[in-house]
Amino acid sequence: MNFDPREAVLHNVVASMRFPGPNYCEVLQWLHQDLRPKSYFEIGVFRGRSLMLAMPPTIAVGIDPCPEVENRWNTTTHVLTMPSSEFFAQHTLSEFFGADGFSLAFVDGLHRFEQAIDDIFNLEVYAQPESVIAVHDTIPLNQRTAARDRRSEFHTGDLWKVVPFLKSYRPSLELVTVRTGPSGLTLIRGLDPSHTRSDEETAAIGRFRELPWDYYKQHHNEFLETIPNDRGAVVSWLCGRTYD
Repeated sequence: MNFDPREAVLHNVVASMRFPGPNYCEVLQWLHQDLRPKSYFEIGVFRGRSLMLAMPPTIAVGIDPCPEVENRWNTTTHVLTMPSSEFFAQHTLSEFFGADGFSLAFVDGLHRFEQAIDDIFNLEVYAQPESVIAVHDTIPLNQRTAARDRRSEFHTGDLWKVVPFLKSYRPSLELVTVRTGPSGLTLIRGLDPSHTRSDEETAAIGRFRELPWDYYKQHHNEFLETIPNDRGAVVSWLCGRTYD
């Protein structure tokens, strides 16, 4: 699929002006450094830039149907070429981590709201008390780049719907979104491995899938709780403190 390179440059310039400072990979690096996760699970590997942030003694697993890996790993790392739904249907985390649990996970796969929710719920089964899930692309740039069907090189899809859905139907989860480039990074903790998807949640996923762009424009200040693009703010949240 060919896109206008001039449009891509414009989108990236706008994103960098909107979110100055470290980008999401640097925020992920803070998470690795401060959490020191025993296990790291990533959905959406692409070229492996974020997967290579895992350092010993972390064991890392990356899932992607079409990875284009260009990096050498810094720790024990497994890359599986398959969609995430296929992975969760065929495997358990204990096959790779030695235990059915994860410390840190990053969701950056198919840029569709309902798939991200499936990934989060599938991961939650393996959550431990201190587990954290990071979800990319939760602050959209504009209507065009937030389209469900990709229309531009810069593409977040409708991942912005993840936050209002979880706020509405999983209020016990702790969510905060880092204002980091190019399109935000939402952190989730307080996960419940005993949670099972209710009929009400299933129906709500269908409704949220159809939410128009105008909903985000009118309501994002109501559901999107953000913190600065700053390591101190991220560490404060990880420690359960309010950032001043």
